[in-house]
Amino acid sequence: MFAGLVVLGPLLVSLVLAGAAATLTARRRVPDAVLPLPVAGARRRGDVWTGLAGLAAAGTAAGCVAGAWRLHEERLVVLAPLAGATAYALVALVAEATWPRPVARLRSARLLVRSVRDSASPGLLRCAAAVGALLAATCFLGAALGAEDGRSVQWSSPDGLATWSAATFPGAALTVPVAALAVLTAVVTGAVLHRVPVRPSAPASDDATDAALRRVAAHRVLRTSTAAATLTLAGLLLLAGSSAGGLGGEYQVAPDAWRSSTPPRGWSALAVVALWSSPVLALAGLAALFWPAAGLRRERAAVRAA
Repeated sequence: MFAGLVVLGPLLVSLVLAGAAATLTARRRVPDAVLPLPVAGARRRGDVWTGLAGLAAAGTAAGCVAGAWRLHEERLVVLAPLAGATAYALVALVAEATWPRPVARLRSARLLVRSVRDSASPGLLRCAAAVGALLAATCFLGAALGAEDGRSVQWSSPDGLATWSAATFPGAALTVPVAALAVLTAVVTGAVLHRVPVRPSAPASDDATDAALRRVAAHRVLRTSTAAATLTLAGLLLLAGSSAGGLGGEYQVAPDAWRSSTPPRGWSALAVVALWSSPVLALAGLAALFWPAAGLRRERAAVRAA
């Protein structure tokens, strides 16, 4: 029953959050009828590419989970969120690189200096940086504290007569692939965020409308990568807390003599913190994944249409 809750719980939360995000987006979405045709076409193009990126991400993540089931390789499950985010960012990069350029004979250009901060939300950028730092620290500590096999954690009694081992722990065998994939995700996401400000402007759009379209594009890829890193961090902490918290116990040193040995209290406290912070981070990651972007405002569109 507990295993079923572990599997179905995140799925149900994802469905609820996705429904809430879809409802909020539909209520705030400006109808195409009040937008200039080129602007509506540019937004539809972004929506189509977002759908393709979402399918690529879902297919990649599902392939990792299926491979883990078929190959009995649990590392693929932990890598699934970042692999999906990388696929999403790659499709988004193709979308930005193929953004249509103006074709009219008479062209005009606005001399504006745009940067990543103008397109991406500063708060989301700070969250991405914080999650990335926590993920890097977790990978480093996991690799340093793990056993030689890279998949377990060990504790030996001071006299060396007893040794306890627990798996699966995020040791080097797990954290090294996670760190490598996280770096790849960050690089591709950064490439998209740097591409968004320099892409051609949407036809027949003013500065505010064009900036809104860029914010949506940057927000979508950044939230996906941030959510993937957060979910990966939650998975690593769950493995670390559940395995590291059960080390130690009593052991026999003579036919009628027993001793006990447990890790320091700080170790147990960290294991408890890691274990119980995992569901909180998982919920935060799912919320970030479905957090809607601030797109075009109805009032602005109505004024432009009038």
